[in-house]
Amino acid sequence: MPKEEVYCGLDLGSGRINGVIGKYDQERDVIEIIAGKQVVDREAISVGVIKDIEKTSVLISEVIGSLEEMAKVEGPKLIVGVRGMFVNTYNTTAQLPITSTDKTITSEDQDKILDNAIKNLRISNDREIIDIIPQEYIIDGQPGINNPVNMEGSMLEVQAHAVVAYSSFLRNIERAFTEANSIPDSIVYGLLPLSQLVTELEERKLGCLVIDFNGQTTGIVVYSNGCIRYSREFHDNEIDFGSDLITREIAAYYKTSWNIAENIKHQYGVAQPSLIKKDEQIEIPSRDGKSIRTTTRKEIARIIAEVLEALFLDRIIPELKNIPLVETVLQYGDIVVTGGGANLHGITSAIKELFNSEYSDIENEVDVRPGSIGAENGIVGDEKIISDFSYTTAIGLIRQQSVSRQKEYLLRKKRQKGLSGVIKKIWKIFE
Repeated sequence: MPKEEVYCGLDLGSGRINGVIGKYDQERDVIEIIAGKQVVDREAISVGVIKDIEKTSVLISEVIGSLEEMAKVEGPKLIVGVRGMFVNTYNTTAQLPITSTDKTITSEDQDKILDNAIKNLRISNDREIIDIIPQEYIIDGQPGINNPVNMEGSMLEVQAHAVVAYSSFLRNIERAFTEANSIPDSIVYGLLPLSQLVTELEERKLGCLVIDFNGQTTGIVVYSNGCIRYSREFHDNEIDFGSDLITREIAAYYKTSWNIAENIKHQYGVAQPSLIKKDEQIEIPSRDGKSIRTTTRKEIARIIAEVLEALFLDRIIPELKNIPLVETVLQYGDIVVTGGGANLHGITSAIKELFNSEYSDIENEVDVRPGSIGAENGIVGDEKIISDFSYTTAIGLIRQQSVSRQKEYLLRKKRQKGLSGVIKKIWKIFE
């Protein structure tokens, strides 16, 4: 494996395509983010679903071409993150008796039991599994095993988290990339590498809740004992289920355009009126530009707060309360907020207040922190891109891929070394 590899992470998200290019330095084990690019087109792609292949292919070409030009590279390894209503996750289990005479579990046994876990899902023919993540292995009733290879036992069990997507959904994405003359090296569920990037190992062991507050969706990932226990994206066919709903409400309330409402949200938006120490007046033009309406920053914050209450108190938290594990996680761990909506000023404070109001019976107060990334996560480079939560998924895609390739490289070297040792032993016998 070369010391430096170039990757392009492309996040097909909420009416947007977010892309970054990064170089992985194996010696320092860091990814240097060189360039970032975002394009918005809710008509071409919405809630992660391709609505117009021709338009989407043009957007893909624009993003990749701009990134390569800015980074001065050609043909980086392309990792595509997907999400939306046609991607689902399930927990699955499997058992495998170990039949070898010495009862040693091999890598082949590990592969076989994961295959069995996939078969046990019994998915329909119009769907396919794009990832399966072992949560833990159990040997002869002993739980909590991360890697069973070379251990001894009579019965191997696995609990795993599987990602399932509709085949037509994936094929349409592939067609859009084919028309853009780009072939992805891999297609993965963007929510999972994102959550891995913004959390620490110790957090995942204690338990934590990741909230990916996107434009049209809000993703949830629950960690416990070091692994993913639950993941889900909240979305709705009728309304936006993320920070784009704030834009929609501002546009409707002030009778202004989407673009103006989006700019107001970014420039003046605050998640709680109480966070505004000094109010100011803001002029908002109408959709046709013929009239001006005057408002205040606190009034805009009131609209934003109402949207957040509707999303979290009416929809998201009631669903989370149906998962017994969540209350235990919140008792001991943090909530980590990321996604494009996490750029909104005061969002962590607002979410903290909402969760503490609904989980007032737990012993400890719920803590909420932003899912910031940087050198401590092995990410260096352009700080403007790294600090923008809109790019976190794309960066997470690169990080996951580079780690996977490093593991493959080390495993291949280990096998080659082992094979070399066997050859030497055989040669000595013939000598």
